Amino acid sequence: MTAVAQLAPALAWAALFPWWLALGLTLGAWALTARRVHRLFGDPRRPRWVTRLVDEPVFLHWGAGLLALPLFCVGALGLGAASLGGCAPAAGPIGLAASLPQAALAAFGSGLCIAGWGLWGRRRFVRKRTIEVPIRRLHRDLDGYRVVQLSDLHIGSYDDVRRGLEWARAANALAPDLIVVTGDLVTSGTAYYEDVAEVIGALRAKDGVFVVMGNHDQWDNAALTRAVEARGPRVLKNEHVRIERGAGAFILAGVDDAYSGSDDIERTLAGRPEELPTLLLAHYPDFFREAAEHGVELTLSGHTHGGQFGVPFLADRLNLAGALGQASRGLYRSGESALYVNAGLGTTGPPIRLGVAPEIAVLVLGAGEPE
Repeated sequence: MTAVAQLAPALAWAALFPWWLALGLTLGAWALTARRVHRLFGDPRRPRWVTRLVDEPVFLHWGAGLLALPLFCVGALGLGAASLGGCAPAAGPIGLAASLPQAALAAFGSGLCIAGWGLWGRRRFVRKRTIEVPIRRLHRDLDGYRVVQLSDLHIGSYDDVRRGLEWARAANALAPDLIVVTGDLVTSGTAYYEDVAEVIGALRAKDGVFVVMGNHDQWDNAALTRAVEARGPRVLKNEHVRIERGAGAFILAGVDDAYSGSDDIERTLAGRPEELPTLLLAHYPDFFREAAEHGVELTLSGHTHGGQFGVPFLADRLNLAGALGQASRGLYRSGESALYVNAGLGTTGPPIRLGVAPEIAVLVLGAGEPE
């Protein structure tokens, strides 16, 4: 994919520079991009200026190149049709070949604008979504109970502790009764464990803060758990707790990570009072089917980032997660069980979001029958 991202920029540079310089720029961009993509897998700490002045421009170029490719293909087809029909200013194969670099330049310029918005715009503006979820067995003393969900923080080089603390302040301002974080606390590696622990430790809710781990948290799960719990929140690992308000109560359960094989939903739900409704934290939406079979009323998940890349204004239906057969974002139902998939706050892979806003969700529990 890194090599494919160089095709449209290479033709664009051919419109501006001699062939040897265009070739050199293409090879240099490919080598630099490949190196930065490789470093994503460990996400080591590096100076802030490197992230801002090197890494982010590299991913701007990468994203623009990928976006430019379909735009260029559409433009090239149009030029080809015009040339064959004799309608182009320089009709014929020679005129077409001469026009292709200009078409690539226009496509790459458009790609730069779109990728720039995804890199420096869309991922900066967090949406707060409020979703009312009626639960049949919920006691009236818990009617209107507010669960604030954060997911997929991916604290690291691109979403650092400062941005994470902004998210924490935004969540705290939503008057939460309970705050939950459904996995992928860091982007990769172990370098940012203390940073994300500081972010989660800054969350405040009347009945506490609870966390489950995701697949990106498995480099040293025990160390990350210690760092988070040292600041007060509790990490649930195949276990459940009882949350009470007045005469009402519900079960809050958390299943451990499936990627590492640590998950055990049977153990997670074993021994819970059957007369109380259950809210399950599970990083993967795939747990929903099994949770519904166990009578879990509400499952909160993340993992898919809402697709992270989607068609603007149609992203709930047309996004990368949906194309891969995954639940992307929003509320799903199966009988009396509901699943909410959070679009998350951070990013994985390129630090770009297109059409899919980062979000903080407020699940308002209602004492009533699901529709």
